[in-house]
Amino acid sequence: MFSHVSMLLEGLLSKADSAPMADAGPELPDEVLVVAAIVGDLKAFDQLVLRYRAAVMRVATGIVGREHAEDVAQDAWLLAFKALPSIEEPRKFAAWLSAITRHRAMRFGKSESRIKAQRVALDDVLIEKLEALSKPLIERIENLELRTAWESLPADYALTLKLRFLDEMPLERIAAFTGAPLSTVKWRVRQGKKLLRQKVEAAGSTNSSANEEQKGKK
Repeated sequence: MFSHVSMLLEGLLSKADSAPMADAGPELPDEVLVVAAIVGDLKAFDQLVLRYRAAVMRVATGIVGREHAEDVAQDAWLLAFKALPSIEEPRKFAAWLSAITRHRAMRFGKSESRIKAQRVALDDVLIEKLEALSKPLIERIENLELRTAWESLPADYALTLKLRFLDEMPLERIAAFTGAPLSTVKWRVRQGKKLLRQKVEAAGSTNSSANEEQKGKK
């Protein structure tokens, strides 16, 4: 089991390391999409949703849990869309969105009925028109032991590794969303991989010892 989990981990990390992950190739900067969305281009906002939906969901999940993360994420996107004209620095959209998500998640449960009552039909229409929100997000860690090891990492490392290796988000975009310097994000990736490997190896050793003990009792 240990070798199987280790192989799963190494396959995931090596495959991700060898892929470009959208780091290469021309893309419109966030600020261009933000300005376009402000003047009514819904497709531009949809592109922003596509870029950061996974990050918003992972932050929401880390605060309110998987059961309520989707609701919090949708509310965060609605709040962001409505507040978009007030953004002072469009180039800092990712950090601004992250702050909105965290604030909404922290307030979850305190005024749920009032917030839901403020939703209007137009909100549901907007959600339906955003194609990026219509596609389900799939948790790509199916192995329980590997998922347990991943979740036991410090929050900053776990989020960075998930965004990089599961969601294939470029390092620059991770830095923009988390508000951490690019050098810090790179360090978290390197150090996080080491920590993750150590946890998987430790879990494997524990399982092997337990199996040997069971065999001895028989």
